[in-house]
Amino acid sequence: MQTPALRLLVAAAALAAALLLPSPAAPGGSETPPKGPPWVRTFGEAQRAALAEGKPIFVYMTKTH
Repeated sequence: MQTPALRLLVAAAALAAALLLPSPAAPGGSETPPKGPPWVRTFGEAQRAALAEGKPIFVYMTKTH
């Protein structure tokens, strides 16, 4: 039987591992957006286009160092 403190510690460790370990699907530091729709690099430009076309905004974020 796990105590609530142990359960919280395990959940925190799993979250930390998921956030800190590199993802095999997205190489770190890649400046090239993935293939697909025409990507817009600034939020303001994307927001204007979405409002003009009545479409939602899909935000794709990466971490670079």
